[in-house]
Amino acid sequence: MTEKKELVEKARRLGREYLLKYGGCAPGTLMAVAHTLNLEVSDEVFKTMTGFSRLAGVCGNVCGGIAAMGLTYGVGLEDFVKNPEIGSLSFTKLMTVTNVLREKFVEEYGGYLCDDVQMKLFGKCVMPTSPEELEAFSKMDPKELEIFREKCGSVTENAAGWTVAAILEVDEK
Repeated sequence: MTEKKELVEKARRLGREYLLKYGGCAPGTLMAVAHTLNLEVSDEVFKTMTGFSRLAGVCGNVCGGIAAMGLTYGVGLEDFVKNPEIGSLSFTKLMTVTNVLREKFVEEYGGYLCDDVQMKLFGKCVMPTSPEELEAFSKMDPKELEIFREKCGSVTENAAGWTVAAILEVDEK
């Protein structure tokens, strides 16, 4: 197996594991990619990602993947202030990899919104959007909850793998 394939497989494995370990799809995908590619994730970035699991409307896995791409190709504030032109080089790479990830989601799930993914997986939207729904969700039948975790884990697995593959492909060029 090539190094690239090994890294993609590692990201996929970690993605499935990290969905629950890190409390959601966005931080799960981010951390799977970060641990695969040795990216540093600050507490501030991690805290930010917890708000992107379903709450932003876009699938949290997409948000986590894009955050990892930003850590890979983004420009820090201090560097940007010193030389704003480096931002356009960063943006070009980010545009390329984010387009790949979004296209993968559209191809596999029919879109990259959380609702798109849930409709594909469950035929309905199952994630809670209110405190009342969250309470009901937490009391879900254990068998149904396991099915939910399995299906959502497969999405985090895919997102982490697709993100690492996109980053490695851009780095090859």
